[in-house]
Amino acid sequence: MQIFEITDIAKFVKSLLTEDFFGRTLLYHAEVKGACRIEMDGRLNKEFFSSDDAELITTEGNELDYIRWGDVRNLFFESIRGNKLPLRFSVSLIMDQDFINHFVKDSGVNIRPEEVESLNINIMYDRESLNVTSGNSYKIFTFDKSLDGLWDAFVHNTFRELDIL
Repeated sequence: MQIFEITDIAKFVKSLLTEDFFGRTLLYHAEVKGACRIEMDGRLNKEFFSSDDAELITTEGNELDYIRWGDVRNLFFESIRGNKLPLRFSVSLIMDQDFINHFVKDSGVNIRPEEVESLNINIMYDRESLNVTSGNSYKIFTFDKSLDGLWDAFVHNTFRELDIL
């Protein structure tokens, strides 16, 4: 787990709302506290989608449990825009299983992709600051923390490439 303090909040939020990297992640949960509290649970309601919407709820043949951030980030934008900044907001993003499969296999660590529960990016804004925490969780107990460092480095390097760190 690594915490990144974001100094250019406007630039980061613009990237969150426009960059492909973020758009491909899955929304686990988001909350905005302004005039009222708005909460978004990213869990997909699969009965809402028809067979024509398969590309929205699958990736490389795997069914998604959470909606893509890119498909709902406009709802988030609508909840934070206006004359006043929100008091706070938080966004929790996770990577899809295909990303996890490729990331773990390419990393060379001694952990199987199916043993990784999630690779996370947690964003917290509170009017004073914006912090991002990278993290991961496992379905198993392991002393091997090498994947943790690789994921932290990946997030750090991605943010550098996006020029938001």
